[in-house]
Amino acid sequence: MKKLSIIIFIFLLPATILADEKVKEKKVAKYIMENIQKDYLDCYSFYKVAAESFKKAGKDQGIIKNLENSADVSLKYNYDLGEIMGLNPEVMAEMTKTKIDTFVKMANKDFSSLAKKYGLMCKSLVENPEQRTNYWEQKGSKIIK
Repeated sequence: MKKLSIIIFIFLLPATILADEKVKEKKVAKYIMENIQKDYLDCYSFYKVAAESFKKAGKDQGIIKNLENSADVSLKYNYDLGEIMGLNPEVMAEMTKTKIDTFVKMANKDFSSLAKKYGLMCKSLVENPEQRTNYWEQKGSKIIK
């Protein structure tokens, strides 16, 4: 009977480990999606605030157009991911409004710090989303057990 228990344990161990790995993979995938969606929300807000700031400052229309295009891309992916995650469009709209208000306050205090914190990250996210996905995957794999 003891041998039978050991044999069953040996056969079930890989299945248990595999099941744990699948659970971890799902948790990491959710973590990645949630954080990328937040990144797109941050970037949309950053680009909208930057475009408005540049308009008020009378900057080059080409720069403003690029900022607005990047905002549009960020908003689209923010909503696409939110929809996949099951977020209600009204909830996403409220989250977006709140985030923009936060970024406006930050820009009014110190636009330079806002640009420093979000400028390169957002540029990278829009131009190469895979890099940011890899960042969140590595981070999620470390913290999720």
